[in-house]
Amino acid sequence: MQGNSWVLLTLSLLLLPGCGSLLPSERAEVASPFSDYLDAEIRYSQAQPGKTTRSELFALGFDPLAEGNGKMLSFIDIRLMFVQPNVPIAYLPDGLVQCLEAKDRCVGYAFDFNKTDTQRVGSFWADVFNFRKQRELQGWAFRAVFVMVDDTLVHKVSNGEPNIRRYEVKRNPLGPLQGAGEFFSDQLK
Repeated sequence: MQGNSWVLLTLSLLLLPGCGSLLPSERAEVASPFSDYLDAEIRYSQAQPGKTTRSELFALGFDPLAEGNGKMLSFIDIRLMFVQPNVPIAYLPDGLVQCLEAKDRCVGYAFDFNKTDTQRVGSFWADVFNFRKQRELQGWAFRAVFVMVDDTLVHKVSNGEPNIRRYEVKRNPLGPLQGAGEFFSDQLK
């Protein structure tokens, strides 16, 4: 019986190195009407200052009520976002100046859409015993702000990361003992 246990243990140890799929993974997505960064950018480019109406903007997918993940901005929020100390208002784009002059008739919408996928990679055993944890993060992020006076778009601005690729490695030379001192000191309090 003892021999069978050793055979089973040996087989388990030989088969588990291919267990990278047993490592945890994580996916985070801010719900959006866009399939990817390019889709968001194409729809953003279709919104034209001076021409696009509020309903047209919403139809493009930038609707904070229907699509979510949008922030509604007041005239004061827009002023705080774009007007900086020691920068004359004359330096601002015409649409923002028009917004500042319109005051309460000016509103804005700020959106932040992203999608990331995180995979733990590397050695299963090094990860499980806390010697080395490796993560690959991939995804995209798109942010846009639209400023409207009455029912017409007067200014827009966007930024983002079309192709997020990050690789993180966390090494713990003491493996499972790393952080044990902190754990025990917390227990003594």
